[in-house]
Order: sequence, then structure tokens, then C-alpha cells
Amino acid sequence: MTAADVAAPLPLDWRQAARRILRSPATTLAMIAAGILCGLYYPGFSHAISPVAQVYLNFLKMVVLPYLVSSVIFSITAMVQDPKSVRYLGKVGIAVLVVSFLAVLVSGTYSLILQPGQIENPQSRIELGEFINSQGSVSTDLAFPFQPPPVNEGAKGEHSILLDLVPNNVFNALASGQTIQVLLFCLLFGLAMGKIPQPSSMSLSQALNAVYRACTVLTNWFVWGLPFATFILIADQTASTGTRPLTLMGGYLVVMGLSCLTFLAGAFAIIAIRSRRSYWTTIKTLQPLLMVAITTRSTVASLPWVINLLSERLRFSLVVVELLVPLQAALLRTGPALVYTSGALFIAQLYGHPLAIPDLLLVGIVSALLALTTGGMGSLLILSQMSIVCGYLKLPFEAAFALFVAVDAAVDTFMTLSSVSTIAASTAMIAPSHRETAQPADAVPEVLEAEPVR
Repeated sequence: MTAADVAAPLPLDWRQAARRILRSPATTLAMIAAGILCGLYYPGFSHAISPVAQVYLNFLKMVVLPYLVSSVIFSITAMVQDPKSVRYLGKVGIAVLVVSFLAVLVSGTYSLILQPGQIENPQSRIELGEFINSQGSVSTDLAFPFQPPPVNEGAKGEHSILLDLVPNNVFNALASGQTIQVLLFCLLFGLAMGKIPQPSSMSLSQALNAVYRACTVLTNWFVWGLPFATFILIADQTASTGTRPLTLMGGYLVVMGLSCLTFLAGAFAIIAIRSRRSYWTTIKTLQPLLMVAITTRSTVASLPWVINLLSERLRFSLVVVELLVPLQAALLRTGPALVYTSGALFIAQLYGHPLAIPDLLLVGIVSALLALTTGGMGSLLILSQMSIVCGYLKLPFEAAFALFVAVDAAVDTFMTLSSVSTIAASTAMIAPSHRETAQPADAVPEVLEAEPVR
């Protein structure tokens, strides 16, 4: 080998370079800015290319249920057969209490300090009134949560939540995308499989593992198109709503944005400490997850990326991560808790309704409890349930509902980012890392060589 050969530059790896560019935070910000400009100045073009992004979102969502079914059943089975794993479930309950308290505290504090609903400018109040009147049909058409239930549904009564939770046909639940019902079936099925002797359940476990790995490969393929889908979706949303609702609801969006940033910063710090990485390295590692959350605005669609990044990139226990992530997605409802607390305080300030300390405590308790019931709901239905919080305070919610509908895309994005980051951080806190589970190589080398790696 000559000196020239040694000094020759290495061939450029185009795939690795493209991966770095597409997953760069700068690329994400550039695509968001370009989408906003495109939506403002070329609304027709933005609407024309929107079906491309919808097709991409369908690709992302099509792997969610197979991913959840395979990972949850496999993980529950493994944890039942390992008695030491039961201790993680108690920690999930503690995480639900802590996260609910922090969500109410953070959003309530920002709302009380910034006072987004107090609009002193008369012109701004006139514009708000004109916008609400122009959107009157929206608040009327979507007022069904405030109407009494039909007589023929009286048989359900107070047990309607339980009836909606338990599937009477699991295949119908799979076909209709009822995530909570599917999750309950997977939990029970995994518990039953854990009681079967391992030789009998081995073939099904291997099949589930193969499905899980195939879904992981698919999600890695789809991540290449995320920046372009983000551009298209942002452009379409901006072209549909414009900037007027954003300026009218600017104070409320600032409160939601600051609350979301607070949880993101805390989640990054927790994950960085638990994975023993620098703060910036952790942000870069989780950047594909943030892109998925912004693009899909769906906590469920983001779960495969949470599992993949925590187990493959950050090296947390795969079995524990696969169990905790779907379970906490149903219980850690950070985003809805932020919306209910800040939304109720915004409406109270908008109508000049003073709130005493007991009223604030009532808002916090009701918001935290109500957020736990929002699993599997769409963003508009989550917003409509704010009427329950407002009902306790005797606040007029129907008229203000049009304002929240107008900024639903931005609010839904903040909700998803907050919930996804909380799920990832809580899982990192509970699940053991590879350093904590690994045994010294010189102590039991023959065991490590014989142990299969999944």
C-alpha cells in the first residue's frame, strides 16, 4: 500500500449523509418554516399536495396496531414468567400521580402568571367576538357533549365507560382501531400466555417477535419521508386556518407552548441522566421521535419510535420498555391535562370570572381525573370535554369552543409532544438500562455466551 493510498479520502457514504441531513433539527425547523410560508402565499398548491402527506400518515399508522399487539403480548408473557418484573407496575402508578400533579401545576402557573384571557385592547375583544360569531355553526354542530343523552342509551348509564373499555369482539376492535380495547385484550392474553408452560408458548412467542421486528424495520423505512410530510402538513394547516386565529389566541398558545417546552426539557434531562449521555446528544437521538409527533399529532402512532429509540439507541431493557410504553400511553395523559387546566383558566379570564383558591383546586383535580379518560379520543372530542371542567365553574364554554377549534392543529401538536416526551421519560426512569442488567463478563462468561440475544 502506497502513501497515496493511505492519504486518499474515504468514499462518501451518501446514505449516511442523507440520514444526517434528514434527521437534523435544522432540517426540521427549515421544513416547518417553509411549510408556513407556502401555506400563506400558495394556499392552492398547499391544498393540492396534502393527499401525499395523508398517504404517508396512513403508512405510519398501519404498523401501529401490529406493533402494539406483538410487543405487549410478548412483554406481558415474559414479565409474568419473571416474578421480578411485577415491581415495575407499582412505579407506573406513582408516575401517573406525579405527572398529573405536575401537568396541572405547570399549566396553571403559566396561566395565572401570563393571564392569556385578559384582553385589555377593545379592538382585540371586538375581533374575538366577530370570529366567534363567524364560527357559530361550528360550536352548534359540535355541541353534542352538552346535550342530554338519548333515551335509548339510558341502559348504559354510569357503566358506559366500562362497556366502551371491554371489547365484545376483538377483531372488530382491531379493524376499527380501538386502541384501548386492543390494549386490554393484549394485557389479558399476555397474562394467560404467561401461565402456559414455555415449550407450548414458544412458537407463538417467536411469531410475535418476528412481527415486532418486521414493524421495526418498516418504521425505520418510513422515517426517511418525515421532513417532507412535515412540510406538506404544515403548509396545508396554515392554508386552512391562516394566521388570524393564531394571533387572537396567541396568549393561550404561548401558555401551551411554554408548558410543552417545560415537559420536553424535563424529559430530555431525565433521559440524558438515565442513559448517561449529554443533553444535546439526547436531543439529537430523540429528534426522529419529535418529528413523528409533530407530523402525525398522534401519541399512538409515535409509540413504535419511543420503543425503538429507548431500546435500540438508548439501550434500555427491551422487555420492560415494550410493556411500559403502551401501558403508560393509556395512563400518562399529560397533553389533555395541560389543555383542560389552561383552557378553563383562559375562559374564566376571558369572561372576567374570578377564581378563588377552592376553584383553582377544583380545576386541577377535575382536569387531572378527566385527562385519564381521554385515551383513544380525537383532539376535537378531547377539547369538547373541557365543558365538564367549565360546568363546575359555571363558565360559558359553547361560545369559546370555536376559538379552540380554530387552533386545534397547534394545540394538538403541543398535546402530543407533551404526552410522548412524558411517556419516554417515565419509561426511562422505570426501565433498567443495559448497564444495570448486565453481569460482569469475567464472573459468568459461559452464561452470557449461551444466553440468546433478542
